[in-house]
Amino acid sequence: MSNGLAFAQIRSRPSAFLGTFIALLFGAVVIISSGTLLLAAATASPQPVRYRPAPVVVAADQFVGGQQIPDRVRLGTGLADRLAALPEVSEAVADTVFPATATAPGRTAVTLDGQPASSARLLATGAGAAGKVTPRPGQTVLDTRTAKALGVSRGDTVTLTSPAGTGSFEVAGVLTARTPGAWFENAEAGRLSGHPGKADAIAVLPEEGVSTARLAGRVRAAAGSAKVFTGDGRGEVENPGFAPAQENTVGMFGAMGGLSIYVSIFVVANTMSLSISQRRRETALLRGIGARPGHIRRMAAAEATLVAVLAVAAGSAPGYLLARLVFDAMDARHLLPPGTELTFSWLPVAAAALTGLLAAVPGSLIASHRAARSRPAEALSESMLPRRGIGPLRLLLGLVALAGGVVLAVQVLALGGATANKAAPFVLLLFLVSVSLLGPLLARAATEILGVPMRLFGATGELATLNGRARARRLSSAIVPVALVVAFGVTKIGQQTTLAHERSTQSAAALTADRVIEAPGGLPGRVADEVARLPGVRAATGVTEVGLLAGPGRPGAKPGDGSVAGSAFSGSGETLARNLDPQVRSGALSGVRAGGTAGSGDGTVAVDQRVADRAGTGVGRRITLWLGDGTVVRPVVAATYSRGLGVGEVLLPRATVAGHLTRQLDDRILVRADSGGGGARLDQELRTVAGASPGATVRTDAAFAEARNAADESFTWLEFMALSMIAGFAGITAANTLAMVTFEQLREVSMLRLIGTSVRTVRRTVRLEALTVALTGLAAGLTIALVTLTPLVEDSTGAAFPYLPPQLLLLVGAGTVALSLLATGIPLRLLLRVRPVEGVTRRS
Repeated sequence: MSNGLAFAQIRSRPSAFLGTFIALLFGAVVIISSGTLLLAAATASPQPVRYRPAPVVVAADQFVGGQQIPDRVRLGTGLADRLAALPEVSEAVADTVFPATATAPGRTAVTLDGQPASSARLLATGAGAAGKVTPRPGQTVLDTRTAKALGVSRGDTVTLTSPAGTGSFEVAGVLTARTPGAWFENAEAGRLSGHPGKADAIAVLPEEGVSTARLAGRVRAAAGSAKVFTGDGRGEVENPGFAPAQENTVGMFGAMGGLSIYVSIFVVANTMSLSISQRRRETALLRGIGARPGHIRRMAAAEATLVAVLAVAAGSAPGYLLARLVFDAMDARHLLPPGTELTFSWLPVAAAALTGLLAAVPGSLIASHRAARSRPAEALSESMLPRRGIGPLRLLLGLVALAGGVVLAVQVLALGGATANKAAPFVLLLFLVSVSLLGPLLARAATEILGVPMRLFGATGELATLNGRARARRLSSAIVPVALVVAFGVTKIGQQTTLAHERSTQSAAALTADRVIEAPGGLPGRVADEVARLPGVRAATGVTEVGLLAGPGRPGAKPGDGSVAGSAFSGSGETLARNLDPQVRSGALSGVRAGGTAGSGDGTVAVDQRVADRAGTGVGRRITLWLGDGTVVRPVVAATYSRGLGVGEVLLPRATVAGHLTRQLDDRILVRADSGGGGARLDQELRTVAGASPGATVRTDAAFAEARNAADESFTWLEFMALSMIAGFAGITAANTLAMVTFEQLREVSMLRLIGTSVRTVRRTVRLEALTVALTGLAAGLTIALVTLTPLVEDSTGAAFPYLPPQLLLLVGAGTVALSLLATGIPLRLLLRVRPVEGVTRRS
């Protein structure tokens, strides 16, 4: 019986069924696409390419305290000699890769990997090329594509910039390789890398007939604390950035999936509730002819189950297609971890089906509860004129949700860090739940407030105000999804715009240098020293961006969550202060100096105040830092400052990190000219000094700030894609709900036309109602977003208030109003096509 009633209800009101179906369909599409992408990222496994010829690879442990070292921990090359001496070992190759830039007269610089000649033994193609062409000191072997790009061949000379500096090398030969590379004599490669006697990893090759398991056992017994990798594990050594890239990608897709589920549950439950409430009259009549409360509830549940199953079935193919489109776009932009493959799985479909049922069935049961338990006469009366107020239980739950959101925003979001980012969606959810529960009161209040200016429109405004008072529940159903779109969109975008604005503002305010020298492949450290000796230069500071882990200064401390961005500088703290103003809060930059040795824990640093607070340290106290290769130092904090987003969260001497980085080159050189220094002449001298580095450019401070802002765009394509999927789904459901509410007004529109109201007046009245919905939803959404954003951005950027660009607010406001008018205007046109006499008797 219940199934038959459900089908009858669908046939009688197809618009209500269609509205719920659309909400569930788009929810299923987003959940299935997010789930498919999440599975692809989570199951990705980097396949070894460089180390494919070696069944066993030895590398150092790259983790400390559960956190991955930002750069790479290396091994001593002496271990390769010991492993090569083991029985059943054919060869042990100490492999090192370091950044280099090659150029030739009249050719564009090429960025490539510098390697020792012995590493050519690992090439999948051209194996043994190192034996054919063995470079001597002062010589290099290039790959074929690089040699062609530079227009050189054997016997020609190229200029190469490496961490050790810039020099000329004779091309001793050319070999085939998958990626651009330059091979040097082994000892010279160690010197050029800046890590003599160190190797990134050791590739072990067996004698003929020795199994991988047997070889790994022998190597493991002799490797000591080093880790031994076989199979796909070799790919992790080859791609040290795979683990953080996978973690970030999984986190992003997981957040997308989680947000999709919770947005879907919220909007589908709201849509299902609206759909059931639109059929109060039919439900009352069923109660009048003998239907029991259980029949009504089962009928609602049956309809919800049917529409959920149909929506998921229809959304499976589009969901996978959307995942494929996003995957291909990310792959083209190199945003996926290596080894990621997209495959179809039923798990996201099952998740979408479960989410749809959890959203639709409880929503329908809750919406049908009152009609099912009410007396037939009472239910019929309410179907003609719905109640204006809300029940005490709903009021209490709404206030509890509102209070919970405020408490979480003040107590949890203010803590900052990963916990705050994870809690933010729940804060949004609590606020939106409160808006949903208290919606009729909010709609009534908004109608009264907006009714004052609307009365300026005469009878049309008065009619819209009276209609809003009588139909506050209906308006609240439309306000909730609009508030959801605005709150979610502004919160996600506001985090990025505030971060980008603060980074740009702090960077521009901190830069006191007159000129900035940069090169695509970096600048050798000696260039900053040469620039400092030029006439007219007051101060020159080389800056290298480094990744660090930070923790409390006590011995045995563990690093905090995530890495921090550091800046290693050349020269003294006094020189740095002439080129950068990090807005020191305590201490002085002049107190920053290197210790006797980087590993001794001596020396001093300057630390951003937020980092110092998280590490529980301050001026005169120690902080524990893990350098790029895992070396632990415990310098004393000489100064704290406020502009960490613009200059780096830790400022430390270059000598402290020397020998502990893969890329031991300056990213830029800051130059402060004397007050009387000539502009054009100084620029020419700077270009002459920097000209030895391929692609070097000299920019003014303004040109550098502009270029950095363009290159350092925080709101990336990836974030835009994720936001578009979720906000697009929420926007579609908001428009869908507004359309459902408008279609429900068929009888009212027809009655107005029967009593002589013109079509123009009807249109104005409905538009004013839509404007009320848009402005109320906009105000509620912006309020929720600001309450959620303020503590988040204060912790992450130090800003007291989120930065929302005027054009963003204008776009959100115009988009919300346009969405509301469009979503009501199209259904209204269809309603006006119905004859008034016929319209007053139709159900929808």
